[in-house]
Amino acid sequence: MPTTDEIQAGFKDVQDRICDFLAQADGRRAHEDRWDYGKGSGGGVTRVWEHANLLEKGGVNFSAIRGSSMPASAVTQIQIPPNTPFLATGVSMVLHPWNPHIPTTHMNIRYFEAGDAWWFGGGIDVTPYYPVLGQVVEFHQALQAICNESGYSYAEHKKNCDEYFFLKHRGETRGIGGTFYDHLRDDKEKAFKYCLALGRAFPNLYRPFIEANRDTVYTEAQREFQLYRRGRYVEFNLVYDRGTLFGLQSQGRTESILMSLPAAAHWRYDYHPAPGTPEHKLTDFYLKPQDWATISVQK
Repeated sequence: MPTTDEIQAGFKDVQDRICDFLAQADGRRAHEDRWDYGKGSGGGVTRVWEHANLLEKGGVNFSAIRGSSMPASAVTQIQIPPNTPFLATGVSMVLHPWNPHIPTTHMNIRYFEAGDAWWFGGGIDVTPYYPVLGQVVEFHQALQAICNESGYSYAEHKKNCDEYFFLKHRGETRGIGGTFYDHLRDDKEKAFKYCLALGRAFPNLYRPFIEANRDTVYTEAQREFQLYRRGRYVEFNLVYDRGTLFGLQSQGRTESILMSLPAAAHWRYDYHPAPGTPEHKLTDFYLKPQDWATISVQK
């Protein structure tokens, strides 16, 4: 059974691997910021790209903190007595590329320990602006393979993702989904390996989106649509995201918690894309749960 030190070391390795991949893809290394947790012990390492080559904004954060009482947002299914000391460690990342044809992506893996209770959580999802069906299908098929190899249900974790990353006030998903899981307590070794498998697979999951789309020319109108859709991303993170709530409620480092927000976003009053346009297809088809992994795509 993995120790907390082994879990933290594994998560830190995931951060290093992802940052090495992104440094190569972007052509620039991240700005690194090491910080201490002022309300307890521990801290983290935040690595951020801003106005870089590939990435307009992106961050990969590792943290391992100990505190005296678990925030309510972290214990939605497990009843933890008040004032129970806790350990929380994980890796969280969000990438906002310049090019509207490369999707925004989010991933995190995490471990909590409070008293005698422990659990793992995590997931990955993609938020495209101009999705390509074949790329979406291949992404989901790759996630299905990771779940199968790790002994977890892709169908269940995909459903969790569709339901969690849903903007209730907009009636739409945040993107084309992925996988999401929380409160895994079945087998510590198995759950830890699943988290590591997802984290270490990230470069291979995201690389196809970069390689296929980074040289695609985009118009100013497509850039404006990207900024408009980023507004929905901001809405989700500030209204619904439990990771953001946990970070703020635990009085963590605000700069690291809010690194997920894009450098720029727009809001437009009562905007509706014209039927038949790619922008309309995004909201009419892609932002509704689909059985992506089984869709047949003609080559």
